[in-house]
Amino acid sequence: MKLHGYILLILLTVASCSKCSKPALKAPVKPNPVGINHQERAPDDNSTPKAHIIWDKTGRKISHTVYFAEYARVKRWNRDTLLLIYHYGKKHNEWDNIALRKSYDNGKSWSAMQTLMADNNKKRYYGFSTPEITRLKNGWLLLAYTGRGKPDDSTHNNLQVRISKDIGTTWSKPAIVAIGRSWEPGVVQLPDGDVQIVFSTEIMSSKASWGRHEQKVVVISSKDNGLSWSKPKDVSFVKGARDGMSVPLVLNNKKGIVTVVESVHHTKSPCIIWSSLNAKWQYNTIGTTDNGRRWDGIDGIWGGAPYLIQLPSGETIISVQDVGGRKINRYTGWKKNTMLVFVGNSMARNFTHVSYPWPNLPLKEGAYFNSLFLKDDSTVVAISTRNYANTRSDIWWKEGHVRR
Repeated sequence: MKLHGYILLILLTVASCSKCSKPALKAPVKPNPVGINHQERAPDDNSTPKAHIIWDKTGRKISHTVYFAEYARVKRWNRDTLLLIYHYGKKHNEWDNIALRKSYDNGKSWSAMQTLMADNNKKRYYGFSTPEITRLKNGWLLLAYTGRGKPDDSTHNNLQVRISKDIGTTWSKPAIVAIGRSWEPGVVQLPDGDVQIVFSTEIMSSKASWGRHEQKVVVISSKDNGLSWSKPKDVSFVKGARDGMSVPLVLNNKKGIVTVVESVHHTKSPCIIWSSLNAKWQYNTIGTTDNGRRWDGIDGIWGGAPYLIQLPSGETIISVQDVGGRKINRYTGWKKNTMLVFVGNSMARNFTHVSYPWPNLPLKEGAYFNSLFLKDDSTVVAISTRNYANTRSDIWWKEGHVRR
């Protein structure tokens, strides 16, 4: 009887409590990643750089013989070995294939071209383009590029990566790491080993007043040297504009990460976006001029297809394409733009001392889709797509010398 009494007491207690008002459920609090301060601003540096660049009078072609070679980057493997990546194709099919060439004498000569991605899947892809290659700290090579799907829409276009563990001799199968009309990946590895790809992607649901889809810059991250990737996180966006062609850079002396972006139909281009090394872009808002994490790069020009590097001494070097005082339309005649190079301070500000690697180009020729390569502490190389009067394009190398 006593046992039955205890059971009855328990049942009555439970029934009584079920009628009591229950406390409101609270969503679990997700802590911010360690080190993020959503109010932090980029460090100040109002200094004016003293360095300027003197360019050689002549350059040389470094792409293989083909009708169209475009959008090149050069990266160092070791003291003597360099890697050259670009896309190429036939007439009217320029953005088709991705090529790799190697130099074992610090850029004096180049090996035969190796095609890393070929446009041989006509049912699935239009081609492959805007490649970037990076040597990771563990010795692997990471290749990132755009897969231009068929049809050309946000479902079939994508961003892909491949990995090589033997200096580019063999490569892993292509892995799709982002879906959508995504372009111009820039790759950087942070001091803690995280790998980030910063790239532009179109907002297919929204169009600017001038008819093109709006575009933003996003970042994906990998903690295992490119084997797996996070979901995209927004880095920059301007209503009615097209932020894109982003190139990230880890600044010296732990001053953070910056990425330079082209902002089409914004008031100024290029622009610089900043994040601390702790935050890694994981803010609750994108970088803006109001919160101190975005600023204009250069006054007085519209700078397209920007590229950014830093000297060991701290100065930053930026290249852009623009008309350069020539009477051409920077939009409709963009392949006839020329290359402008500026020197900035340690925070990618106060750019000055403009120089022209390809001065006095005829109006029917251009230097566009440029990048920069730091050959040594005092030698900067312009890696340019040179376009000719017959519409052909090649990749050229020209050296500039830092003077103070």
